[in-house]
Amino acid sequence: MGESNFKNAAPYIIVALLFILGMGLNAVISAYREGAKVQAREAAAGEYRLASFKCAECHEMWPYISTWMLSAHNKVSCERCHANIDLAAMEKAHAAGSYRQPIALKAPMDRGVCLGCHSGQRAPSMPGDLRDPHPIHFKAGIGCTACHYGVTHFKIVQRDVFRLPDFSNPSQWRPELVRTVATLPYSRPTMHDCFSCHQTVAVSQQPVNLKGTPCAGCHTYSVSVTPCASCHMHFTGSPQTR
Repeated sequence: MGESNFKNAAPYIIVALLFILGMGLNAVISAYREGAKVQAREAAAGEYRLASFKCAECHEMWPYISTWMLSAHNKVSCERCHANIDLAAMEKAHAAGSYRQPIALKAPMDRGVCLGCHSGQRAPSMPGDLRDPHPIHFKAGIGCTACHYGVTHFKIVQRDVFRLPDFSNPSQWRPELVRTVATLPYSRPTMHDCFSCHQTVAVSQQPVNLKGTPCAGCHTYSVSVTPCASCHMHFTGSPQTR
């Protein structure tokens, strides 16, 4: 009797076992697929995490995207700083092919954008004998990007990096390529940036300053300015290029 019942139930047991096995396989496959999706999302959230951003859809923007990826602001979204960009106009220019490369801002970035994250009262550590210029510049209403214009895009427009053979095609710009030109010194202000406003004719121990800024206004100790001028300035007051 028992054996007969088992034979009768055997097909149902087999079906139940196959069902359980199928459910298990389905769970494994689903977990594998979900794992792949998670990995893909993590990859998208890593080096090439801009796939969902409007600016990444156009190849002419990749010079700015790839430099941004290597910058100290790479966790700050594009629109956080570029809040007033007319995306519709840019899309129209892209479709018509009427955009100009390199792409540059039409007006300096308002310092209020920077102050949305950074404190205007921050006391930075200055290199060498330099005085902290921020308080006097802040009081004078000078915009942050007047000095820190390379902080995100490494001055690629001002340096005309697009003329270099490997960088003439915007669609080829990627972080692995850009690392060769997006180096730390280009993200920081240099003395030549200072000279763009403070044109000092450094020809004597007490140089004549064209705009009222003596050397001691920036430097904490007095040195002979003549050897400095041999590298930092022409005697006419224009920055040296070397």
